[in-house]
Amino acid sequence: MLLRGASDRFETFLLRRSARSAFAPDAYVFPGGALDDDDFSIEAAERTLDIDAARLHAEFRGLVAQHDAAALCIAALRELFEEAGVLFARSPDGGPAVSRGALADARARLRAGEASFPQVLRDLDRHADAGALAFFSRWVTPPSEPRRYDTYFFVARMPDDQTPVADADETHDGRWIAPREALADFGRGALHLVYPTIKHLERLAAFDDLDTAIAFARSKPVITVAPYTSPQNGFKMPPELEGVW
Repeated sequence: MLLRGASDRFETFLLRRSARSAFAPDAYVFPGGALDDDDFSIEAAERTLDIDAARLHAEFRGLVAQHDAAALCIAALRELFEEAGVLFARSPDGGPAVSRGALADARARLRAGEASFPQVLRDLDRHADAGALAFFSRWVTPPSEPRRYDTYFFVARMPDDQTPVADADETHDGRWIAPREALADFGRGALHLVYPTIKHLERLAAFDDLDTAIAFARSKPVITVAPYTSPQNGFKMPPELEGVW
């Protein structure tokens, strides 16, 4: 969940999934994707900062083994770059920001399969920055669903020197919107959202400023959410988890 401050409120970045998507076509979602084998590689780990055992144990509240936690961070950083064009990375010597053109070229090579994420980082002389991510939640699809997902959500503050852009293939119509505004648009039928996105927007809408939301993400308890389904009401949050997950 990519966040930025905007005057007296903060906003989150949503992307519209392609109408061709097998899952949630045309729905507005947070940038994201799936783990790749390369996310577990030594090369990817060597090109990623802040994935030491102590930090990962604290960040994931001890819920995820170090190797898996590192891969989840790397996947989140890679997918954010692929889907939204935003790269959380640092220079080893504090060098100047990467130009928009260089970022766009690197993203195109990554999406085309011409270079791996570690190769892109090496060519840019950057290390991916896992410290920019705050682990927020884990959601597991109920067994009744034909497509099963085990999804980890993160929060991150938008870098000042970059601009998110949809990839125009898997995602379209990227937009910044305040969580409360997104929920209001959904309520009047002007924005197509899926259940996990709605529930995360509800949690974010409880905060008035970005700093408080980020601090909450880094300290909140994380309880795995497995919503149940009913023919009449669709997905529903287990009552004992409402507002505490």
